[in-house]
Amino acid sequence: MNIFSYFWSFWCLGVTVLVFLLLFIPNLVLIFCFGKFGKKIFVQYNFYVANFLLTLYGMRKKITGFFPIKYDGPCVYIINHKSYLDVIILASVIPHKIKYLGKAEVFEWPLFGYLAKHSGQISVKRESKESRNRGYEEMKNAISEGYSIILFPEGGWRNKGDKKSKNPYNLIEDSLLHEFRNGAFRLSMETKVPIIPITLLNAQDRFSDIDMLVRPGDIKLHIFNPIESLEFSDSLSLNKHCNNIMLAKLKEYRNEN
Repeated sequence: MNIFSYFWSFWCLGVTVLVFLLLFIPNLVLIFCFGKFGKKIFVQYNFYVANFLLTLYGMRKKITGFFPIKYDGPCVYIINHKSYLDVIILASVIPHKIKYLGKAEVFEWPLFGYLAKHSGQISVKRESKESRNRGYEEMKNAISEGYSIILFPEGGWRNKGDKKSKNPYNLIEDSLLHEFRNGAFRLSMETKVPIIPITLLNAQDRFSDIDMLVRPGDIKLHIFNPIESLEFSDSLSLNKHCNNIMLAKLKEYRNEN
């Protein structure tokens, strides 16, 4: 089984690099030759690319809750963060105009970071208040232009065995769900758009950041109905509500498995 995992991980890496390189030039043309329209198409067609990649990885999504996502207005998606696979999973389930808030280190990666930067994705240095404030304003502007924002309010992850993983928030290793940073909830309330929580139930089983091996199988996630932020008295109560329902879903999954 271990030999197969190494073989399969090599296959997944190979097809990912191949697809990325084949699409690199078309992506550059979209981003630099067609302005905002090209950037919009770039983000939206990645829905199909992500689904194609998951198929090549031997992974099948099993989604419960609010799916297909019929709400196509701007909103704030919040997701628990457990794996490097998370972004591809999300791209494969959200077909609408989206922008990601991502850590600044990702924007420094060769080729991928270049596309992320110039396609209009939003970077943040988590340890810098100035950078966080600038990212917050960029997210507000994106929502005013009709984009939805994808955020990981835990700020990162700590799976069992990866104590060396850098993170400024002192996350507890192997916790089901950490406390949320409050930016996503302030953003939702100030822009008067709903929040859609998405709980990834087993992404870390498909791609572990401990041994860096990819394993085919079902990807399980639950999408909650849109939550109207203005029904809450303040952003902290909205924060707590979202954390509670996502944690309850994770506990339910753990108890059943």
